[in-house]
Amino acid sequence: MADKSYVAVAAQYPSEADAVADFDQVAGHFKGDKEHKHDGFDAAVINRSLEGKIAIVKRDDGGKIHGTRTGLAVGLASGLAVALFPAVALGGALVVAGGSGAGIGAIASHIKRKTPTHDLEEISETLDAGSAGIVVVVDPADADEVEQLLSGATKVTRKELSVDEETLGEDVDGAYE
Repeated sequence: MADKSYVAVAAQYPSEADAVADFDQVAGHFKGDKEHKHDGFDAAVINRSLEGKIAIVKRDDGGKIHGTRTGLAVGLASGLAVALFPAVALGGALVVAGGSGAGIGAIASHIKRKTPTHDLEEISETLDAGSAGIVVVVDPADADEVEQLLSGATKVTRKELSVDEETLGEDVDGAYE
């Protein structure tokens, strides 16, 4: 199967509250915009402490499920967060790529294989210690619109991602076998 193109938009904020406000604005736009057809919304709010600890504090996988097993609602934005920061807390639990959180680890591994290292580094450098951020993964046609909605961001990075959705589904399924 051919790769599907996505765009990752990462934005930094001075506080978690500012990041959540823009996250809610983007989510509301994607879910409430009946005028335009959007290909999906997949995002995560990330908090990076001064010590460098990373936590996903809010996420929306846009109802996308990667893999065929019931209940594996794991999104690209959360997988990208783990690819960027290999040990990240998700909902109070530590998720380690390749360890617990096998599905999200499979997505992170897929993203690392398909995305140039320098692109991943540029995205990760968007989120300084002591700040919060948003990682949004969208269809390329929606990327400009997303950037405009991130009005409270102090820094924004945008990079293309390629995903082989068939292989990704197999990777996620295989992680649970």
